[in-house]
Amino acid sequence: MQREKALAKNTAVLMFGKICTQCISFLLLPLYTSVLDTAEYGTFDIMITYSMLVLPIVNLQFDQGLFRFMLEHRGKNNKITNIFSSIFLSCIIQTAAYNVLLIILNFIHPVENIQFLMIYVSLQVFVSIMLQFSRGLGKSTCYAIASFISAVSTVVFNVIALVFLNKGVYGLFAASILGQVVTIIYLSFNNKIWKYVSIHEFKFSTIKEVSQYSLPLIPNNLAWWVVNVSDRLVIKYFLGIASNGIFTVSSKFPNVFINFYNIVNLSWTESVSLHFTDEDRDVFLSEMMTVFFKLFSTCCFLIISLMPFVFPVLVNWKYKESYNQIYILMMAMLFRVMVGLYSCVYIAEKKSKKVATTSITAAVINLTLDILLMRKIGLYAASVSSLIAFMSMFVIRYFDINRSIRMKIESKTLFLALTLGVLLGIIYYSENIVIQFIGFIIVCIYSILTNKDLIKIILEYIVKFFRQIKRKSN
Repeated sequence: MQREKALAKNTAVLMFGKICTQCISFLLLPLYTSVLDTAEYGTFDIMITYSMLVLPIVNLQFDQGLFRFMLEHRGKNNKITNIFSSIFLSCIIQTAAYNVLLIILNFIHPVENIQFLMIYVSLQVFVSIMLQFSRGLGKSTCYAIASFISAVSTVVFNVIALVFLNKGVYGLFAASILGQVVTIIYLSFNNKIWKYVSIHEFKFSTIKEVSQYSLPLIPNNLAWWVVNVSDRLVIKYFLGIASNGIFTVSSKFPNVFINFYNIVNLSWTESVSLHFTDEDRDVFLSEMMTVFFKLFSTCCFLIISLMPFVFPVLVNWKYKESYNQIYILMMAMLFRVMVGLYSCVYIAEKKSKKVATTSITAAVINLTLDILLMRKIGLYAASVSSLIAFMSMFVIRYFDINRSIRMKIESKTLFLALTLGVLLGIIYYSENIVIQFIGFIIVCIYSILTNKDLIKIILEYIVKFFRQIKRKSN
């Protein structure tokens, strides 16, 4: 029970910061879609996409290695200083080399918005390291606050740049950079980074050890990039930058779902790694996977069922075509969530090569379908290829992991969810507001009945919390 309580507490702390962030971002979505045209929004998204591609190559995935190795040495300050100093100083060298190479490349062939790529990626390298350092220390609250500060400061700078200064897409670039700077300042002071950085603690042996875990994650992250965002590049090539802006808006709603998953996954990864050698491991893993599937499937269905009512309010009419992509992308993200939850076993076992090979398979499927279908079915090719890629990846990891570890989702739960998912698709595209409202009611009832045990536990904790507050006030 201690494992479940620790997991729930960790998740609650991380979730608070993320929920506040998402609320602010979505309240400002009407502003972004009214001030920026589809081409400008598409340009900004493409540059962020390039940054996501470059980042794992520049940082060599040392941020992930830092967290994984700090878990093993939590509480041992000398060892933590050695690991962090080695990785931090190495990343300074890596970032400098990246900027030099980009300048040389720009002389050979001019790179669009090169200044943004240089500064933003460099800052992202250190933001990611410092965030994982917070997690490694067990400071979930610091991690949550930093994520909140990053998003909120970026949003504030976006409003200033777009509304008051009227800087358009270049204002978004500047706001994104300033948001990262603010985050680095907060993390540096909160974690007292200077106490853990020493040139004398830099060890090539530490870099070598971490590299053996981290380097196989580079092709994995590149594969994830292909699965997640290569759609945008293929759309730009075949359909144009405006279509990319439309697809970007359709991705905003699934991204809320994924951000919710990312919070849970941070705690889940840590929990699996810390308790992987427990005697009742298989029972714990199977029970939690069923709980997670119930939770995430109902969250997915609730977002889909709300779209007919929420979309017209939040999104400008210029982006109305993005509505048709949301259902497919939401179902794709549900499979992505399950893929991520299963991959924690590979991380616990330090089988980073397994993570990479399964991800690469999905990337090949996604990119191939994108190229083959884009001219035939337009934007649908991007969403459909993502759905098929994540479904394939889920099946591969599910059967691979269950060869040696029992980590299965309850069959009845899986069948009911998939049946409702198909029915919800028919309702979503019906264009009948009455049927769509009935669909929303059905999903609400299903969500309550499916998660009744979890809801009961949450309510008990809330009642207990308020009783404690009442006792203290008396």
